[in-house]
Amino acid sequence: NGKRENRLVVFRHPYPLPPPPVLPRADEIIIAENSAKEHDFNVKWVDPNNDLLQLIQAAEDDNLVRRSNACGAIKVLVSKDTNQARLCRTNGLLNALITASMDDAVDSDALDARTRAVTALLYLSEPKDNRFIMAKHPQLLDVLVKVIEEDTGEARLRACSTLATLAKTPQNRGIIANIDKLADVLSDLMVINAVPKENEEKIKPEAAKIKEATSEGEEGIERAQTAESRDDTFRDEDTMGSYNSEDDRLLTNTYSGTFSAGSGTFTEDDYTFHDESIYSGTDGGSYNEDDEDIDDAPSAGYSMDDGSVEEEEGVEMQISSLKKLNIENHSDFLAKSQLSACATLTHLTKHCANAPLLSKNEKVLKNVLMLATIFHHPLHTRCIEILCNFSRFPSNNARLAAMPKVVETLLICGKSKIAEDRMWAVRTIQNLCSDATSKVKLATGQLLSLLSAAAMRKDYDEQFAAVGALMNLSTEPGAIVPLTNTKTVVASLVHLAHSPNTPATVRKIACDSLATIGLWLQTLASAGTVPEDIPFSPLPTHTATGWLRWES
Repeated sequence: NGKRENRLVVFRHPYPLPPPPVLPRADEIIIAENSAKEHDFNVKWVDPNNDLLQLIQAAEDDNLVRRSNACGAIKVLVSKDTNQARLCRTNGLLNALITASMDDAVDSDALDARTRAVTALLYLSEPKDNRFIMAKHPQLLDVLVKVIEEDTGEARLRACSTLATLAKTPQNRGIIANIDKLADVLSDLMVINAVPKENEEKIKPEAAKIKEATSEGEEGIERAQTAESRDDTFRDEDTMGSYNSEDDRLLTNTYSGTFSAGSGTFTEDDYTFHDESIYSGTDGGSYNEDDEDIDDAPSAGYSMDDGSVEEEEGVEMQISSLKKLNIENHSDFLAKSQLSACATLTHLTKHCANAPLLSKNEKVLKNVLMLATIFHHPLHTRCIEILCNFSRFPSNNARLAAMPKVVETLLICGKSKIAEDRMWAVRTIQNLCSDATSKVKLATGQLLSLLSAAAMRKDYDEQFAAVGALMNLSTEPGAIVPLTNTKTVVASLVHLAHSPNTPATVRKIACDSLATIGLWLQTLASAGTVPEDIPFSPLPTHTATGWLRWES
């Protein structure tokens, strides 16, 4: 045996073996380094003046008609940009709106009060500096989840939009994701009327309406904003009078920077904590220590059109008006609620600490995987992005790569005709291939062919992710055989490495992949031995061979 070992293959210019893969750091360290730092945020609370105090008390009244009218008046007040910062910091106002939203809407007046209260909360969430105050409120997020769970009309839409708006602020995402049942409720809402891919031929009329109302991202939202004409008999000043204009404004705020036009990027809130002693409202309202006391100047503190409150308080809504509105606009409200629910989950999964929490939620993962492959559904691209956000957390990848449904979904989405779908799918594959324990099982002919095709496309993001995934797989010796057996892999890498049209970053990774594959091939050759009847010489010999050639 010793004599045989002495005849091991020797290389003329041996290359060093690739280093072992670096193990990911502990989850706690990763989360600590990638989470927003906690800031002390001292809120300067103000007391309401007498008129506003009466409205706050009425909003918590057991008399549903009075409560409904009070909530309507508060909604008018908070719809003014200059009032929002101050009202959010008014003692008792958030509590009153939460109380009005909490009660089950079994009565028409209770439903009206809830809808108006939740709409007021949505208005208050518009300024960025209000959002942290609202998210830290001990009951506000819970009541929004309760409304989404119980309601099926406008109140649910407003609650979903409020959550989506609050989730746009990075500091809120950890707080929101830890609310009990929130992720389950939102993901269940997203799949209402959704038809799995295998049952596409049985698409229900409701699903077709959703598609018509919300197709093509924001363009679909704009088309959906045109409400059908409704009978004037069932209109009142608060609920119906300015419905379209209110929706335009609220939808613009909720979805701004969330659903991109194919770029695959978000516009994040550039959130800055302000000293509340000198506060500048986001939308132009401002106050400081020298402001006139609120009790002494109700008209200055809360600007509004003359007579608005009086009109609001005088409205006596007919019993079935809001219910009729919800029925007539059910498909429209549902589609917009689903967009907001998806926007919320998308924002939450971008928070490092939420990625392991939400990816382990079986219901959320199941619903996301189902929607991701329903290409006619308006949320499918965002669901692929959510899956990609899960894969950004290193310890998620081994579990996700071991799930056949996840890999199958990525293979389907990687062949989508939509470039953004393919980009998110290939990025997810790239992250999964970074896990050392998953590389061998992922290196299948089907997945490698997909990556080769993506690497040859002209879209830079998709190309970069595909070549990166091939590079990840090339570092695993157990993946070398499938890499070399898949006919398009090496050819694609060689083409990218030599083409002058290849971006420099992609070309470098392609060359690195080829060099790594070459190292492993040398390693395989070095495991052999030279037979004793063959003259020993270092490899490679660089000599040609032939059969009975007349050449020595």
